[in-house]
Amino acid sequence: MIEDNIGITLSEVSESFGLGLPVSWEHLKNGNINQTYRVDVITKKGKRAYILQKLNSNAFKTPQKNVENHALITKHLREKLKNDPDISRKTVKLYKTAEGGYLYTDIKGDYWRAMTYIYGAVSVNKPDDLIMRRTGEAFGTFQSLLSDCPIALLHETISGFHDTEKRMEALAQSAKNDKCGRLSEIKNEYDLLMSFPAYASFFRKEYDEGRIPLRVTHNDTKCNNVMFDEKTFEPLAIIDLDTVMPGFAAHDFGDALRFGANIADEDEEDLSKVGFDMDMFRAFAEGYIPKVKDSFGTYELETLPYGVIAMTLECAARFLTDYLDGDVYFITRKDKHNLHRAKCQAALLKDELSRFNEMKAVVREICSGNVMRRTTYSEPLSLKMHV
Repeated sequence: MIEDNIGITLSEVSESFGLGLPVSWEHLKNGNINQTYRVDVITKKGKRAYILQKLNSNAFKTPQKNVENHALITKHLREKLKNDPDISRKTVKLYKTAEGGYLYTDIKGDYWRAMTYIYGAVSVNKPDDLIMRRTGEAFGTFQSLLSDCPIALLHETISGFHDTEKRMEALAQSAKNDKCGRLSEIKNEYDLLMSFPAYASFFRKEYDEGRIPLRVTHNDTKCNNVMFDEKTFEPLAIIDLDTVMPGFAAHDFGDALRFGANIADEDEEDLSKVGFDMDMFRAFAEGYIPKVKDSFGTYELETLPYGVIAMTLECAARFLTDYLDGDVYFITRKDKHNLHRAKCQAALLKDELSRFNEMKAVVREICSGNVMRRTTYSEPLSLKMHV
């Protein structure tokens, strides 16, 4: 029996899902939102590991929708991969409680879920070129496998999650309120972010005009949300499915590169170290685009670089908003953590803008080597927007 309080809670949660009594546990600290634990239990077949996760109630107001989306996505993926001998490592299964639900509520009112642990797999926090290419392959495959998933059945788990315009409006409101007296610290970053309204509205306008479709999107496409084989580094399962919902593919593409192509850490304090690595951009694009070429039209592919700008702008706004509001959303691990994150994203945005035309050229180069199937969406010869 684990002796401390969290151990007692994990034992309670584990047994509620019928997994058994944990004999050891490890707090996995990669995520910024939920609290995730690996627990080891003794079964008739020996020791077995599972993942127990406490959902962040501030981030996810309707956790039942999260697990319903997760279950729908997993069912669809398992059907597509039913003949794959490694299927158990390529999808993340949810377990049910004795009552038949996917969630357990502890005595404090916190929501927990239980999932499979993927054996022989690792996650990577900071990628090299190979990992970026494999990450592109993983999310491209994920997108391809879900291209015929019934999108109408998916819940919007966080309203307006990648609504960049609303994120900018929220930032403006938080700056106006300045309830923690922090606005003077972030004035330069705030002015920079508010100067790009065209990027904030780009995808909403393109969708409204019928040029791009909604797709099943992951919405948190960092490389550490891919599990890789620990020996070959081939991509296995996509994890962290809380934000899977209808969205724009370019947002997934852009967020992966916002994170993975930054040559510095996401919270780097020395802004001279921050920059956008075009080799990483190319590696991800070369992994991703061939996997989606049969379901994307030419114009949608051309919008992918716009996703890089939009997601960096949005992420900077979210970090800045949280800092102004008193650090209520993201987990912080040091003083002024969200401020450092926001400053880093703002510096990254500047470098991305200087390389934007190069990004577009790389995407067109990769696309030119593949046969693209056009969709029914209108596809103008070139984008109207310029840096």
